[in-house]
Amino acid sequence: SSGINAEYGMAEVEKPVTMASGRAVPDSSAASESRVTTVDEIGIDKIRTLAEQGHTKSQFKLGMYHFKREEHDKAISWLTSASKMGDMQALFQLAIMHYDGIGTLANLTKGVELLKMVVDNGDPAFQFLIPHAQYNLGMAAFMGYGMPQDDDTAEHYWLQAGKEGDPDGSVAAQSQLGMFYTRRDTKDLKKAFYWHYFAAENGNLESKGALGVMYYTGGGTDPDRELAFKCLCEASERGSLYAQGNLVVYYYESRLFTRAAHCAWSIAQTEDVKAAAEKVGLLLAFVRRGVALGCFYYARCLQTGRGVQKNESEAIQYFKKAIEACPLTASELQQKLKNDEL
Repeated sequence: SSGINAEYGMAEVEKPVTMASGRAVPDSSAASESRVTTVDEIGIDKIRTLAEQGHTKSQFKLGMYHFKREEHDKAISWLTSASKMGDMQALFQLAIMHYDGIGTLANLTKGVELLKMVVDNGDPAFQFLIPHAQYNLGMAAFMGYGMPQDDDTAEHYWLQAGKEGDPDGSVAAQSQLGMFYTRRDTKDLKKAFYWHYFAAENGNLESKGALGVMYYTGGGTDPDRELAFKCLCEASERGSLYAQGNLVVYYYESRLFTRAAHCAWSIAQTEDVKAAAEKVGLLLAFVRRGVALGCFYYARCLQTGRGVQKNESEAIQYFKKAIEACPLTASELQQKLKNDEL
């Protein structure tokens, strides 16, 4: 029985969900190539002059200039001006600010309303924003913040945003669908594999690690240890503690105990799980599970002397650390230990 668990489920949420891209409005490659010169290139004074003359794009840029300087009152003022002139990037940013309470009191309902306006806009210049808005609306529906909680509505928005795996869709939505279809209430591992596959192909780190797990366990696809190892290694090299933790399991179950112990020890040195998640932009739940796997398996190596010098007193400390990182994962592994499966 594998220590790798395909049913990692949705990420745990410890506070109201914050909108994706809350710190930077999504841009399109086409817009980047043909954009008006940036603030740094021509100076804030000229941008301000153009904004005061009613130039919409300058109003948006000036709003973002103030936003990045955390001058939120000025940011809201200029972004509002730009949005009234039809700038959907400005409207998207205002939606984020209202939803997350950045520079204003949080107003989840208003944030959702503004995002729906972005989705409904018909301007070809701003179509690239729609999948990002749909992804965020899906998160709002899934969490029940700013609109009634409804899994079907969340799934609907994410499917629209995911664009059947197209790189121009929301990669975050693609990955979220992969996790959505591993939940007990909405479980469909073939769909989960489909979405994790495309999200991983489009660069999503969480899905790359999840794909490795699914190849290893045969979740939603035929088991393939070679592809599992490849995915887990690639995600590990990019800093995924979740993938690294599952790579420890791969090594341990392959009886490569020295490699397992070395990799597990490295993971087990993680002191601040939240900081580790923020560093590589991974969901906290994924990082917690990865760290717990590393700590528990290193403890087991110490306990048995596999791949490392036996030290039962030190093992106890790492067992405790596994529980601190993720009680659920530690409990699952403890049960395997009782069943003599580790």
